[in-house]
Amino acid sequence: MIQRRSNPWIHRYSRPMMAGIATIGAVGTAYLTIVKLTQGSAACPTSGCDVVLNSPYAEVFGLPLSLFGFLGYFGMIIFATAPLFLNAPSQKQLRSKLENWTGLLLFMGGTAMMVFSGYLMYLLVFVLKAACTYCIASAFLSLSLFVLAIIGREWEDIGQLFFTGILVSVVVLVGTLGVYANITNPRVSTQVGAYTITTGSGASEIA
Repeated sequence: MIQRRSNPWIHRYSRPMMAGIATIGAVGTAYLTIVKLTQGSAACPTSGCDVVLNSPYAEVFGLPLSLFGFLGYFGMIIFATAPLFLNAPSQKQLRSKLENWTGLLLFMGGTAMMVFSGYLMYLLVFVLKAACTYCIASAFLSLSLFVLAIIGREWEDIGQLFFTGILVSVVVLVGTLGVYANITNPRVSTQVGAYTITTGSGASEIA
């Protein structure tokens, strides 16, 4: 008698877990987008959230960065849940193909979001020097999506997966550095603008 190979629990529940995580991220980034567009103040235990939202790094092409984050999380929700709607026996083959396609898209999306979040953590620590609860939470969510995308299914070619991850990481990092290339350190700019002249020159000194 041939025994059917058991499917690990993480393979069965990884997509619902990723959908839930991405939903949390989508809600958070949607809230920050509204705050940014209305020029409000974010509900945050520290002032770091407003420091980040008011910095030049909070906008990309004139749009709130959180808007792109929302689109990223929303895309992950679609990729994670799309195959779950195909439950009919006649759709088994279509579901298998969709799982393969969306599985790769989940990995690529998770990789891109993790790399970008890593760069934002670098900005928080070394440039803005601010503690943003939403940014840290988003980085954790992105890392969770990346890990679940890897362990949530069985991969046939690990080498190809590794190559894809490296390629996506390089593209995202180069693109991010290019977008923020012309932005100066907002902390330094603020300090320079804060300097005032405390001494004056007399007429004889000017002459």
